[in-house]
Amino acid sequence: MSFPKCVRFAVSAALCFPGIAHSQTPATQTASSASAGVDRVTGWKSDIAFWLEQLRKQHYVYKSKPLPAALVKGADELTRNIPKYSDERMLFEMQRLAAYIGDGHTYVLPLAAEHVPGSVVPLRFYLFSDGLFVIDATNGNEKWIGSKLISIGQTPSAVLLQRMKPAISSDNPFAYRWIGPPFLNLRGAIEAIADGITSDSVPVTLRDRAGRVHKLKFASGPPPRMQGIPKLMASKLPGAPPAPIWLQQVSRNFWMRPLSNGTAYVQFNQVADAETLTLRQAGTDLGRELMAHRPTRLILDVRHNNGGNSYLYPPIIDALIAWESVVPTGKLYVLTGRNTFSAAQNFIAQLDRRTRAIFVGEPSSSKPNFVGEENDLVLPWSGAIVSISNRYHENIPGDKRGWIEPDIRVDLSSADYFANRDPVLERVAR
Repeated sequence: MSFPKCVRFAVSAALCFPGIAHSQTPATQTASSASAGVDRVTGWKSDIAFWLEQLRKQHYVYKSKPLPAALVKGADELTRNIPKYSDERMLFEMQRLAAYIGDGHTYVLPLAAEHVPGSVVPLRFYLFSDGLFVIDATNGNEKWIGSKLISIGQTPSAVLLQRMKPAISSDNPFAYRWIGPPFLNLRGAIEAIADGITSDSVPVTLRDRAGRVHKLKFASGPPPRMQGIPKLMASKLPGAPPAPIWLQQVSRNFWMRPLSNGTAYVQFNQVADAETLTLRQAGTDLGRELMAHRPTRLILDVRHNNGGNSYLYPPIIDALIAWESVVPTGKLYVLTGRNTFSAAQNFIAQLDRRTRAIFVGEPSSSKPNFVGEENDLVLPWSGAIVSISNRYHENIPGDKRGWIEPDIRVDLSSADYFANRDPVLERVAR
């Protein structure tokens, strides 16, 4: 079968915390730039009209059928609300419209538009099995790392997530767990989903690790330059133990390490060639190691892998299939999570189809067959970065599943994360 090129970085990778690197400029498929004299209401109207037109021309599904009625109705309502919404909220509301399309690669980036740079509060949130917590903060706010989010404005954290869900471009019901928490630091999103936001300062209520509740106010500021949603890093809590293996080398696209008791660990973090290692060479190296040592258990960790180029991963699969043929009792454990998406979803679907893979961890944020592929353009007035899915990826013909359900479901708690424990690896490596 062919291995199509999926997105460079999936929608969710482009939807960013806390910013997007300006060095990655989308393809210049734009309308002519608006003149400096165009007022914002006229400008936003032109953006909405242009975007709807492009959806009708380019989207894999909707170039041959009418746009969803809810999307058209929402666009009309948003047009009427332009005068009372801030520009940052307009970006977020356009992303809410994009979610009506129903796939994870059609989006409006709610930050870093050329003429609406956006702003963020200085905290980064992550959703664990026991709630939303602060996992990172800007200089001067580090003391809040490890605190649980109680509310923003007058809205409890659980309600915030429920309100966020319909605004997330997604392939399945789990994508919001990946995208929703980073969105909670965007000023435009906060204005849209939190009650009681009446000033430039954003009220945030946190419960610290000692159980004390703090009612705070944070000013929003410019987002740092950063490419995509950062992959999860090791605990930054003072005094935390050393990082677990799955959080030690997240920036490397592919690496491997022998463990004990005939177990090998492989981490595949991006479907992309690195300057020092192509995936073709990685597949060759993996095959050589597996043939030389013939481990009885192989742990393949793709929890950080949010996609790339699907043409590049076949050598990895070839090495795994060859190992299974010479070690017929060997067990292949594939560790997946919310960050597993796009070309990485294609990869695990092929493993599901062609190997004896045992899936462990969380469900991925996509499904075996999906409409995907980034098709970038820029809106004419705001300069917002958008993508329109224009390709269908069928990895398992006829498969209607919304996700690949883990054979062994293991979720990450805040206690495990902040103590740098990995319950997923512990479950299969013991």
